Amino acid sequence: MKKLFAVMLAMLLSCSLLFVGCNETEPDPPIESGTEQNKDPEPEKPTEPEKIEGLEVVSAEEINTFATDALRLFGRTYVQQNNLCLDNGGTGFEATFFGTRFEAELVPMTDLLYYRVFVDGDSEGTLKKLAGNRSYVLAKDLPEGVHTVRLVKAISSQNGVVKVKKLKTDGKFLRAEKKDRPRIEFVGDSISVGAGVFGDTKGVGCTVDNSDVAKGYAYLTAQALDADYSIVATEGICVKKVKGWLTISMMEMYERLSSTTAGKYQYPEQTHDAVVLALGTNDGFYMSGDPSYTQDAFAADYIALLELIRSKNPSAKIVCVYGMMGVNAAVENGIKQAIAEKGDETITYLQLPTDQKGADGHPSLEGAKKQSDVLLEYLRGIL
Repeated sequence: MKKLFAVMLAMLLSCSLLFVGCNETEPDPPIESGTEQNKDPEPEKPTEPEKIEGLEVVSAEEINTFATDALRLFGRTYVQQNNLCLDNGGTGFEATFFGTRFEAELVPMTDLLYYRVFVDGDSEGTLKKLAGNRSYVLAKDLPEGVHTVRLVKAISSQNGVVKVKKLKTDGKFLRAEKKDRPRIEFVGDSISVGAGVFGDTKGVGCTVDNSDVAKGYAYLTAQALDADYSIVATEGICVKKVKGWLTISMMEMYERLSSTTAGKYQYPEQTHDAVVLALGTNDGFYMSGDPSYTQDAFAADYIALLELIRSKNPSAKIVCVYGMMGVNAAVENGIKQAIAEKGDETITYLQLPTDQKGADGHPSLEGAKKQSDVLLEYLRGIL
């Protein structure tokens, strides 16, 4: 029995060794240096953006985010529910494209709205009225090539908002060319939004049909300088008082998106090189109805506005202009008094030519051009 057990044990050990031996594997040979398996993968080369005449092609999807690196935007524009909103007079955009045709899907929020479109740097532009939510042809039948289209809201914030839903072209959008341009802000009233420039003084009031921001002194000045500009202005506004139908002063409007949109304006990191402050005409009318509102009181309000503007534009040259609809001595002296009390050499006063040949005694086309010429010469001397 012992002999049989020993034989069985020997057979069992032999099978176990055989099983272990069958499962052993030879190690893989070492990989020699320089073989294909040892090489690092080649880094992917970045794809070069497509360009046309040196300008980068941009997708329609990116253009219609209305980003500042894809379009040139003017004024206090903002994006709401994927629409570019144009509240203030003079707000708008400039797009560059390769093709023959350009369209914009626009949504006017009232029936009192006009826009002016400029193609390929045309200085005159074409005034058009908005009539319902649809796609508007801004340029067509152009020779195939690189073109620019600029749309400017021609009517002030009090007359409603224009929403830009989508931009279209039959070709390709191109990224806007970046240039070192002067940055100018205009802070004013009806004169700064071109109220009544197409009218006359014979009993004609200012209406949307005889007004055009793009023909007022402010836009003409910005256009001549090829400036990146903003126009913060509306009819009837005073420095700090509230007069008549308008329920807001410039002290309030300056920090808002517009006179009709109460959202706070987010000031850009890059501040303005110059601010043209063109208020006082409505304050003079206010004085005539309230003898307690004296020159000193007006000067104090004007100082408060200067300080607000300075807080947002620490290094800007501030040019205080007045006289476009005549001179009220208390207003003019109040402005000069405020500047003197501030004692800031970068804040100056400039009287512009008077012209009351437009509607309701406002500057006419000819008068606005003369005012722009004087301001333009002055700005070129200080910028």
